Amino acid sequence: MTPTHHTLLLLLCYATAASAQSVAIDPDAEWHEEHWLYEGLTAHHSVYTCLADGDTVIAGNLCTRIRQLGVDTMSTLGSSMPPVALPLDRYLGAIRVDEAARRWYVTLAGYPGELLLYDFNLELGSTTLGTFGDCGTGLTVTSVDQVMLDGEWRQRWHLNMPGRFIIEGIGTNAGLFGQLCQLFEEFSCLHVYREPDATLVVDGCGALSTSVAESNVEGSFVLAPNPTTGVVRVTGALPGTSVEIRDAAGRVVLRSMRLAENGQVDLAALAQGLYTIRIGNRTAKVVKE
Repeated sequence: MTPTHHTLLLLLCYATAASAQSVAIDPDAEWHEEHWLYEGLTAHHSVYTCLADGDTVIAGNLCTRIRQLGVDTMSTLGSSMPPVALPLDRYLGAIRVDEAARRWYVTLAGYPGELLLYDFNLELGSTTLGTFGDCGTGLTVTSVDQVMLDGEWRQRWHLNMPGRFIIEGIGTNAGLFGQLCQLFEEFSCLHVYREPDATLVVDGCGALSTSVAESNVEGSFVLAPNPTTGVVRVTGALPGTSVEIRDAAGRVVLRSMRLAENGQVDLAALAQGLYTIRIGNRTAKVVKE
């Protein structure tokens, strides 16, 4: 990856938070992401997982390696040739966590020196500083709320860039190494963040919303497994209830379905990505891998 693929975003920490969470990286953490890149007439669409890949020592500091696993599908704009899918399996860089300062630093593969990746210790109303490129300069925290992961609340900071927010100890909705300038040429998003026994579903490509895992939402139905490679089981909804599925852009991809007696919905025919399943008048999100 070139440095432009790693445009970085500073996190802002709400001053009135009751108690800040640890910003340590779980050794089994996973960020399920999607990325689009247009280079001339070549279009890249990548679906992948960034995962913690063990420890390493850089310049005497203990860091967490980050690995990328997934698929990059390349196509030529205006061409009738079929897309070409190439596997992704590469080391992206290493993150150093400074718990005392509540900061993450990153050393990117092929890039000299350490960069400030996230700062979790600023205040509401402060502006981001932008340590990698100038697109981050001047972004302001406009509101703060919380999301729950594994029974604990984490701060979420909304920025004055449409659809942009960041989450304490996790990163931005544009992915772990997400973009500050999401223009036509490049766009990325985080769909799901996972730790052992904890899942946070993030609508990074759609509306400005983040939800806890559906199993923790009162009055909702539960989807499992999530993410899924095909069949997803629904509990908490009556068989025979109408089912509608929309993609991350809000387009209907399946409709006029009825929930089967066994509670299963088959997503095998759908492409990889984030989907919203509506059963009756309730919705939940699922990631198809």
